[in-house]
Amino acid sequence: MSLETPVTTLLLIRHGETIDGPAPRCHGWTDLPLSDTGRTQIERLREYLRAYLRDGQPAAIYSSDLQRSRQTADILTEGQDLRPTAVHALREINFGDLEGCLVDDLPERFPATVAAWRSNPATCRFPNGESFQEVKQRVLPTVERLLSAHAGATIAMALHSGVNRIILGWALGLPDEYLVRLEQDHGCLNVITFGPLHPRLRLHNFVPVLTGSH
Repeated sequence: MSLETPVTTLLLIRHGETIDGPAPRCHGWTDLPLSDTGRTQIERLREYLRAYLRDGQPAAIYSSDLQRSRQTADILTEGQDLRPTAVHALREINFGDLEGCLVDDLPERFPATVAAWRSNPATCRFPNGESFQEVKQRVLPTVERLLSAHAGATIAMALHSGVNRIILGWALGLPDEYLVRLEQDHGCLNVITFGPLHPRLRLHNFVPVLTGSH
């Protein structure tokens, strides 16, 4: 890569909380809308981003085609002359038979899958769903294409915890088995810059708090 390569900035966001509440669940391809709390989380993030970008806006914003992701992108662009683009390939992992299950219930209901995930999440396949590698194969080429299309600009992606971890791990060169260690809270912001040498993580899992809130 040439040292003349312009810096591209990715604002990588996780969607807000859904109507199922804050308890960790395997939502995957289950298509749920944001809750009132989730909308508030993203409205708060929108105000933070306007200050962060000094009242500017990203060159583009992308989401998956799932409601929680699309609604997050819609809220982030309210009042701007920017329309989000939904991309099917940026969906969360398909959890198959685990869809909708509480994470705390998985060891009892799906012990073999939990054992495989704990042993090596990178090779685990969810029954009647996707494997981690399959998600990487659809997500990363799409992200690379979108970054190349906006070289030198700032773009936003309002996505999912699993997809965000894949993007963060790719940018940082992390082994797949480490990705589960990367926290991604509802309504969080990650900032990654792609420059002439290597990507840099400027911000990770940041959730803004309103000034004066307790």
